[in-house]
Formats: sequence, structure tokens, C-alpha cells
Amino acid sequence: MNMNNNIRNKFLTGVMAAAGAAAMLSCTDTWNEHYDSTASVDYNGTTMQALEDKASDFAKVVKATGFDRELNSDNVYTIFAPQNGSFSVSDYIDEYGNLKTDSATVVDKFIKNHISRYKISVSETENVVSMLNSKNETLTTDDKIGDSDILASEKNYNCLNGLIHVIDAVLPYRNNIFEQIKTQYEEDRDSCSLYAFLKIWDADSLDEAKSVSRGRDESGNNIWVDSVTIRNNTVLKNIDAKVYEEDSSFIAIIPSVKAWKERYETAKKLLVFNPSENKASTGATDSLQNYYANMFALTDLFYNKNANEHSDDSLKSTQYSTMNWPYHVYYAKEPKTMHPDKFVNDILSKSGTPISCSNGDAYVVDEYPMTEFEQFFHKIEIKGSSLYRYLDETANASGVAEAYATKNVSTSSINYKYGTIIYNNYDTLGFSIDANGDTVYNVKNNSFEKDYSYVDFQPTSSNVNQYISFQIPNTLSGTYDIYLQTCPIWVKDLQTTGSVSFDDYDTRTYRFYTKIWERISDENSKNVGEYPSSADNLIVPGEEKETRFETHPTICEGSAMPIDTTYIGQYTFKNSYYSRSSEGVILQLQTAVTSKLTSTYSREMLINSIVLIPHDENATEVRVRPMSQLGCEQKNTTLFKAEKK
Repeated sequence: MNMNNNIRNKFLTGVMAAAGAAAMLSCTDTWNEHYDSTASVDYNGTTMQALEDKASDFAKVVKATGFDRELNSDNVYTIFAPQNGSFSVSDYIDEYGNLKTDSATVVDKFIKNHISRYKISVSETENVVSMLNSKNETLTTDDKIGDSDILASEKNYNCLNGLIHVIDAVLPYRNNIFEQIKTQYEEDRDSCSLYAFLKIWDADSLDEAKSVSRGRDESGNNIWVDSVTIRNNTVLKNIDAKVYEEDSSFIAIIPSVKAWKERYETAKKLLVFNPSENKASTGATDSLQNYYANMFALTDLFYNKNANEHSDDSLKSTQYSTMNWPYHVYYAKEPKTMHPDKFVNDILSKSGTPISCSNGDAYVVDEYPMTEFEQFFHKIEIKGSSLYRYLDETANASGVAEAYATKNVSTSSINYKYGTIIYNNYDTLGFSIDANGDTVYNVKNNSFEKDYSYVDFQPTSSNVNQYISFQIPNTLSGTYDIYLQTCPIWVKDLQTTGSVSFDDYDTRTYRFYTKIWERISDENSKNVGEYPSSADNLIVPGEEKETRFETHPTICEGSAMPIDTTYIGQYTFKNSYYSRSSEGVILQLQTAVTSKLTSTYSREMLINSIVLIPHDENATEVRVRPMSQLGCEQKNTTLFKAEKK
């Protein structure tokens, strides 16, 4: 029996079962509509044999790679064969028929880019055709596949194991975004680049169900002649940016090697971990610093088109969530409402002309279109209930006093509690900073009540200035401007009675010292990783001799919710405790009210929040003042560091 009859017999007995399975597997498979086992064929041979007659140039390249064995098999294929003269054969093979370049590359990027599984006819229905390399092309009803025309006389050419359509031009291979990232990379040179980091986390596997095996070797392992890979990258998967999948649609900002290195070095300086913490992370990276510096440089580079319903106005990266708003979103123009920490930054307009990829658009940049402050060096704000959670109660071996010597008052002697300010018959009001640096009070609904919660610090002794300390999480090894936000003591009068005469309010201010502890980072110290016995004072720049702070409370009649912001200094942390299980920083407040001052100052403090704003040399200082029409006046203005506009 000759080979053609053998193929025909196999097809007559098994083709309908294969076609049924194919119909379930692919929306582009039209086997049942266009072919059955009793239909006559145009060519009584295989697709490979027909290809040598219909498109001999393409057939020569197929043969040189050895893929002709597959097209001579009993598997069913549709070939969109470029006509002779539409490409230069000498680009692929020499005069002796030998390949000039890597076989796997030619097979994947050229041959498989023109072949699909099953029989797919040109019909009255438009189809999306998935090629063997997973690239998708649209087969239209007017005889076009992608941008190539199917020759009218050479379409739906029916062979024993498939169909051939001869097309007038090569289907160009289009990189997906992941492949486009790879083009920026050179193995021996670019050890610090986006692709160099990503490829460490590749976790590809073989799709045995879609791959073709031709027997087994001596060890019993399958011999794969057409292997299909399931792409997977752990890092990209974790941030919902599967830019290696062909059925996705993304926008990607791809930094050049130069841009990546610069941003990586910026991030690295902010991620100097305590030697006791800087251990190798899970995976192939050598340290926490290296891992997180790469992850910071990776932040906000990918945007899912399907998740950006307002892409003309703003872009949300794949790392965006409502829980971490307002970060990971960039505004192309000013919306009706904008968070005070955000500003207009049309990142795509800064990124040049996009490269069209098979699964989206890629912008290759030599400079990041967003600053490190937008990308990862973010404000740390601890409010209400979180403050309560971060109260420091570290005890020494005796379980009585706190571990560091200067904090010598047992926490049991501090009467602190968590309270929520709720107005009877009033709306709660929120606070933000407008572009002119003015405080703007905006009406909030009750779902925002937690924003105005506080820790009520009530020292139990009238003779001793006691301490309260808070652990600060996720600090980076950079410089921060630190603020304390408090509620004036009089809000307790309003909370308790709801209608106290303004003249009866307790309008005393707060007077306090602040200190800060950072864990010991000296590798030679036996106490590395522990808190030192002495602290640093927080200093206001220009006021180095003054370490005591006072609030300047807002005096309000009516329903306005006052939040007093006091700038308590600038601090540069030696180490980062980003994403660590324990905090590395403690901020301490100590009341500074003598017996003679109790009529003017309150030892009890209502602490609303602690705010650390990354210090930006290019930012401008603005003054906070409430809107006069609310009937509020602030006794003194306080400095507030605004984000760079």
C-alpha cells in the first residue's frame, strides 16, 4: 500500500472523530461545515506534496527544517502558503538546501505563522484563525487573511490531510509584548534589565495534549516533533499582567536597559535592608534588596485594555485596586474629582509612538514617564484604628517596662482608647489640599467616618509627662517629612453632648516632644536588629534647637470636622522595612505640659493620624488654611509639604 492510500484509509476511519473534537476545541474550526470523509479531494496527496506544487519556495523552507514530516502525517492542517516570489528563499536556505539560521526560530516565526490546525475554509463567516505558534489572524469573507490576499484561484485547495490557500504576501510575525520586551535584551550585556529580571521567573511547561509525538526514545520518553508550550511567568501572573498570552490585550511601557538601570538604582537606595533582614528571598534573586528594587522598577508598566474603561481620561495599571487607591492610576486630564496626592500626568503622551504587538501596544522609553514618587516611593499614612493596632507595647524580660530604656513608663499606666467622631444631626466633613495650598473641607458620607477616628491618649498622672509610641510599617531607606494630625480636644464635647455652646468648648492646645527609634543596623553590633537604648529627636529644619511642638487648633462653629496638621520634622531612615513582618521604626510622643500650663495645654491628645511624606526636593511648601466661609479660623498656619505638581 502506498503512502497516499495509507493516509486516505486512516482519514476515512478516524477523521470524523477528530473533527468533532476539533469543533469543541476551536471556534475557527469549520470541518463539519466544509468537509466530510466522503467528499472528493482536489489533490490526492498530502498537504506537503501539494505545497511543492502550489508554493514551492515555501515548501523548500519547510523541508529544510524537517517540518515536512508533520505535513506528510495524518494530522489535519490548513496552510496559508506565501506564493513564489513573495519572499526571498535565500534568506532562509543556502544553495544546497541547508538552513542558514536556527531551525526552531524559522519553524516558530515563519512556518508555524502560516499554518493552523484542522481544515479552515474561506466561507461566508469571518473567523479568527489561531496559527500553530498561537498568533491570531482574521480570515475574512472577502478572501483576506490578516493583510494578505488569498489568490482567488488558489483557495480551499483540498488535500488528504488538510487545505491550502495560496496568499500574495508573507504574514508578518508580530511579537507579543513579552517578546517585544525580550528584543531590548542582550544575553551577555544586560544582566540588569526588565527581561533579565522577568526571565528568572519563567515557568513554562509542555502542553502534551496539543503537542505531537512520534514514538518514544530508548528511555521511554516521548519524541516531540511539534511541541506546544504553555507560557507562564510567576511575576507577571502575580500582578495580572500575562503579556505572554496571545488572547490578551495590554498597553505596556517598556523601559530601555538604560532607563531600567537608572530606576533600579533609585529603588535600590530606598531598599537598604537591615543586615539581619536582608536575606535571600524565595526564588532565584539573591537578596530582598535586589528583588524589591526590580519589583519597584516593574511597578505600573502594564495596563489591561479591558480593565481601562476610561482610558481617554486615566489609566489604571494591573496593580491597581480600590484598596490601594489613589496609587497605580495616572490621569491624562483633570477629572471632576482628584485625590490631593494625585496630579495630571499623561504618561502615554510622554512615551512616544507605540509598537503594535500581537496582544496590544508597547511603548519603548529611554526615560520613565512617571517619577519614583508616583511609582513606589509613596506616602505612609496611619489612621485611627490602624494607629491603635500599631501601638507599641514591647516589653522587656520582666514584662513590665518597654524594651528601650528611654521609654520608661509601663503601657499599663497609659489610658488610651480608640474612638470615632460621630456628629449628632451633622454631616461629617473631610479635608484635602487644593492646588493653591488651601485646606478644602468636603462633605463625606458616613462610610468615611473611620477617617476621623482617633486614639485618645489620656496620661493618668497629672504630674508626669507620659509617653505613647507607635510602630511605623513599610518605611523605606529614604527621607520623609513627618506630620502629626490631631483632632482638637473640644470634639469630645461635641461627641458627648452634640449641642454644647461654643463658648463652653475645651479649646486647649497640645504641647509635646517627639522622638524616633530605628533598629540597629551595624553588622558588627551584637544587638543588630534590636532597638537602641536612646532615640533621635525629630527636628524641624531651620529650628535645630527646638524639639518641642505645639498644635495650632482650628476653632470651628458649625459642622466642619477639624483636623490639625503639625509638621514635626524630617528624618532619613538608614534601613528599609518594606513588606517586613515586623516594623523597624517607632515614633514616640511625650506630653510637655507642666502643672502651671494645664489651663493652656491639654495632656490628653486625640491623635488622628501619623503621616510620612517622601521628601521631594522639587516639591513646593504651601500653607494650610481653612476656607473662611465655613466660619473657621486657624490661630496660626502650619507648613504642609505638597506633592509635586
